[in-house]
Amino acid sequence: MLTGSVTGAATRLYVTQPAISHLIRDVEAILGFTLFDRRFGRLVPTARAELLFGEIERSFVSLDYLNDFSSRLRDGEQRTINFGAVPVASIALLPHVIRSYRESVAADFFMVWSRSSEQVISMVSSQKVDLGFALAIPPIPGVQSDVLAVFRALCLLPAGHRLKDVEVVTASDLQGDRMIAPSNEEGILDATSEAFRSHGLPPTAIVECPAATAACAMVEAGIGFTLLDPVAAFPFRNSSIIFKPFEPPILFEFRAYWLEARKPIFDRTRVLALARQRMAEIAACFPPPLSGTGDRRLTVVSAASEASEPAHAGSTSRRAGQGRSRR
Repeated sequence: MLTGSVTGAATRLYVTQPAISHLIRDVEAILGFTLFDRRFGRLVPTARAELLFGEIERSFVSLDYLNDFSSRLRDGEQRTINFGAVPVASIALLPHVIRSYRESVAADFFMVWSRSSEQVISMVSSQKVDLGFALAIPPIPGVQSDVLAVFRALCLLPAGHRLKDVEVVTASDLQGDRMIAPSNEEGILDATSEAFRSHGLPPTAIVECPAATAACAMVEAGIGFTLLDPVAAFPFRNSSIIFKPFEPPILFEFRAYWLEARKPIFDRTRVLALARQRMAEIAACFPPPLSGTGDRRLTVVSAASEASEPAHAGSTSRRAGQGRSRR
């Protein structure tokens, strides 16, 4: 399947072509189904063969991981800490957290799995990761979580935009503007739609983009505006993008997740403290909401008890992240 032909497979394995053909027949006999169809003199994998190949690749990845883990044990690296995180957290949050942890606590080995919020929580629940970083989702039995930060959405405008000099961008200001919209799998879709619903005509969505980093790049290219949280916008903080507070409020709640019954093999308290510290540093890079506009919530909340309070802006204050997300 990798070489596309019996000749290529024989060359790679240093055997004859008849040996490869015989091996295929033997495997098909054992499995009880056909692996290849012969078309125009070439072997074409069947749908079942494609599925089987995917499972075999995953098995080899697991074996490679075990080999790497054994090497670290031999070399004295005794712990592997697995983090699952939404992509924006993998980019803006975890590099700082891991560096600081290794410098101040222990030189452990870290594995970072970048997934959607739901996939991160699933990995926590199935004990595939030790700690997850994702947007808030409905509670899952056995999975504990703690608030890292609550952000208000920012409006990201391309350079030279007509609203570049306003203090706060409102939904009504953006009527008819070109928008980089979240996809139907994005957590902010419902919140964004509601924000514009009561302000006349919504903006014109010209691109649907599930990846927050790609959406930022499109704003920088001058394609249109978008609404995102500071964590997603952080890699572009020094770009030509104009960042403005947005009304009505759309809230992004970032949480850390772990399995309640699982004893941590690392200093989880320290990791959470470093994560909150980094969230505060990220928030400081962007304009805070004005004290006289709608929801007076801080741009970032570092205390879990304070962050868990409900929004105070009425029905226009929406919490993003409840849908599937590739952020």
